Amino acid sequence: MKKILVPIKSKLKPIEVNEEIKKFKEVNKSPYSQTYYDTLDISWEHKPEGSLRISDHWNFESRGQKHCILENTDEYIEDNWILAQYRNGKYKILKEFGCGIDGYTYTPLYKNQIEVLEKLHKLDGIEKTYDWYKKYKIRPPFVKEGYIKNPQNLSRYISLDKINKFKSKKPKAKKIIFIEDKYIDEIEKVLYILKKSKDLDKIIKDTEKLKTYNAYELKKEREESVEKIYTLILENNIAIDFRF
Repeated sequence: MKKILVPIKSKLKPIEVNEEIKKFKEVNKSPYSQTYYDTLDISWEHKPEGSLRISDHWNFESRGQKHCILENTDEYIEDNWILAQYRNGKYKILKEFGCGIDGYTYTPLYKNQIEVLEKLHKLDGIEKTYDWYKKYKIRPPFVKEGYIKNPQNLSRYISLDKINKFKSKKPKAKKIIFIEDKYIDEIEKVLYILKKSKDLDKIIKDTEKLKTYNAYELKKEREESVEKIYTLILENNIAIDFRF
């Protein structure tokens, strides 16, 4: 097994946005968000005159400054897809596409990340940070850290019952690492697929057996979908979809 593509509930680009992006001379996707530019010559401090940006958020603050300011308003805009052109330090709106649609975007989980998540899951999804990093060197996706002396802050991500249960076991713990409650169900599905992958790896070259799993050759990874599909990718780039 190579990895699993995990669907996370999200807002997707309207179809018209994808069509507009296809017209870009270059497509440069931001590593931080669903934002696309028509040039690679982009940084926090620099936007080429006349360059295009298509995104669902505008006039946002980051690093102590306001970025991607529209010329007709400086109010924060979220979940409204807009194509705009950079002119004289601000963006001029060219087209508006409206809000995103409900669907799923994908987070890839590699085998080593899943195996580490499995270790944390077996600990009821929570462990003392010091003890965790003593054994494992990474913090996998869907996992957070926080100080146990601030349970109300942590309760946004993990139940107070789980925190109190852990405190009764390790009363001297100061900082914890944990799987967010909202992702527990996703992780359990991923662990099920991991278990299935061990059998599938054994028949990776048996085309006839793989057909019973509706396996197919992966040519392009799925980035988003309106349907909740988990995709297992085997070492030979053969993919198998799982629906729960």
